[in-house]
Amino acid sequence: MKLTTTTTLALLASTVCGFYVPQVARSQLLPPNPPLHLTRRADEPASDEVWNRAKCYGGNFVKVFPMSDADAGQGYSPKRDSAQSRWKGDLKEDLKKWGWTENKLQKSVCEFDEFALGKGWVDAAKQLNIGTEGWKDIWCYRFSHGTVWDVAGEKKYKADDKDHPYTGAYGQFGVNAKDGVILAMDNLMPSSAIKKNKQRDPLPGEVPALQSLSDLLWGGWYRGSQPETSTNSDVKNLKYLISVSVTNAESLSIIQRALKAKDKTTVSYWPGDSFDLTTAEGQALLGSANGRRWGYLLTQRKNDIGIKKIDGVTVFRGKEHSNPIMIFYVK
Repeated sequence: MKLTTTTTLALLASTVCGFYVPQVARSQLLPPNPPLHLTRRADEPASDEVWNRAKCYGGNFVKVFPMSDADAGQGYSPKRDSAQSRWKGDLKEDLKKWGWTENKLQKSVCEFDEFALGKGWVDAAKQLNIGTEGWKDIWCYRFSHGTVWDVAGEKKYKADDKDHPYTGAYGQFGVNAKDGVILAMDNLMPSSAIKKNKQRDPLPGEVPALQSLSDLLWGGWYRGSQPETSTNSDVKNLKYLISVSVTNAESLSIIQRALKAKDKTTVSYWPGDSFDLTTAEGQALLGSANGRRWGYLLTQRKNDIGIKKIDGVTVFRGKEHSNPIMIFYVK
């Protein structure tokens, strides 16, 4: 990537760990995720490098949440009049243009019952008044950017009169518009997909312009949980942002270090362990790979959903030997 004066300034800003980088350049300019050896094993607390980076990200989100869109935009380098994402509405045409396909999912994929996630999850959903029936309360979306075979065969799609490669990325999540819930399930975004599928960093022009999970999440949230008959009638009704079955090694190590502050070594069943966003632990969880998606969503959608903040996060386990669930509370 050739760095101009403008992108150099953005790079300098981002290396401090801040997230105020223009959307189209973010994946290229943000400091890279630490090597896996720095995250340690998933059952060990995060290293200082991983922890401090996540805490810095989370702290920046906390600072920007109460700001107006215009003030948030001033944090970019170079400064912008707005922090708002360029992608609007249901994203259907934009997704199609940039090589994304909406996949039809089997009914079993959208199960959020005790068999799928455990009694702990069912208890949490009941206490928070979250409906959990798939394809009724919750509609499940999956967007894919080609397949691994498309990547292997170097298949292309055309956008803005140029050929672009598929990356093998995908994003899968559920939306419960009535109860104000988005549930992130299984995701691999374009830059990470290229690193995984091609064992190298992305080349210039290789990542689609529409590339962020936070934007995909917005597209699904805008469509709502009955997209075949209507759109979401109240996009401001956002209460719970949930990362289901966390498997990311970085996030798991941050969870372990956060639990250490409570003299714990394992994730508990519901009601689990809660962390305020004024604490280092809460900010690190928000700044983790499984938390940043939500921070970007609230930061870049102020003109759509209003000025909202995340003021707490709960980490818990739904059933024995299951991966942790993280619930971020929106106010």
